[in-house]
Amino acid sequence: MCFSSSASFVVAAVLLPLGVGSVRYVRDRQRSDLLPLALTPLLFSLQQALEGLVWLGLEQGGSGWLVHPAALGYLFFAYAFWLAWFPWCVLRLNLHAPPPLRRRILVGLLVLGLLMGGVLWLPLVVDASLFQPAVVNGSLDYHTTLLTDRWIHLGFGSTIYAVIILGPLMLSASGRLRWFGAGILAAFLISHLAYGYAFASVWCFFSAVLSASLYWILRDPEPVVLPGLS
Repeated sequence: MCFSSSASFVVAAVLLPLGVGSVRYVRDRQRSDLLPLALTPLLFSLQQALEGLVWLGLEQGGSGWLVHPAALGYLFFAYAFWLAWFPWCVLRLNLHAPPPLRRRILVGLLVLGLLMGGVLWLPLVVDASLFQPAVVNGSLDYHTTLLTDRWIHLGFGSTIYAVIILGPLMLSASGRLRWFGAGILAAFLISHLAYGYAFASVWCFFSAVLSASLYWILRDPEPVVLPGLS
């Protein structure tokens, strides 16, 4: 599969109206609990636009000064933001509804996501030499050096990352949202196994494409909370 600035910008352009439509839908129905989910396509659109800028900066004769600030913004989403955002999206649906154990799990994943995101991304802000974006086999490899590299095996760290993002989606009472989580899981596995050298780029690209389905998921007539797990 070939990735490029065009692919990133096309995905960003497609997600923009879908995100706007999703936000309008939930606002018209006064469903503030669904607003974080409705904003997700817009946020993926921004992330893909940032990666498009990274591609442009890396092209021969491109604006090299774009690379590091755009990459830092992109990695903010990949390494920090999504780790907190997905737990918050599902927690927002369960703030005032049973079962309490589900809420406690979601709060725990949210806190863990905030901590892990800070550990992964904040050092990149302090030291720009910790990441060096480059094109490898037609994909972007951000070649990051993380504080956790010396203590935590990549496979274990990736598993924790996946649990924080996928766990909340699988805890959702919405069947459609669980299918979305299953799609994110498939994207995670494919990216990890086939594009391990460019995991952050490829996984976020696939996830961005899948986020287009949220326009349909938000219209799910099912209740957001099911009995059990109390």
